[in-house]
Amino acid sequence: MNSPKQGDIIFLDFNPQSGHEQAGKRPALVVSEYSFNKTTGFAVVCPITNQTKGYPFEVPVSGTQKTTGYVLSDQFKSLDIKARGFKIVDSVDDKTLKLTLRNISLVLGLNKA
Repeated sequence: MNSPKQGDIIFLDFNPQSGHEQAGKRPALVVSEYSFNKTTGFAVVCPITNQTKGYPFEVPVSGTQKTTGYVLSDQFKSLDIKARGFKIVDSVDDKTLKLTLRNISLVLGLNKA
């Protein structure tokens, strides 16, 4: 099974979940680097939803062949993607990836360095 690269959209099962986290089988944007994903079998991903709630960290998905919706860039998590049966289904354009990574930097306070 091929490992996903940064900017790929994968489909996987987010269960189990807790509280307000996204749940179920859904697409997610891979934000971690290919070498990390390949070496560990994990990937850092942001879930994608079809329903906008107007939150400031939602990033509209663009540049895709099939996937529509909004990247929830504040809900990133590292997951064992192999155990969750991932499948690469699409990829985003540079704009979507850069906005998502910028938002993650803001959440983590990396812009203060």
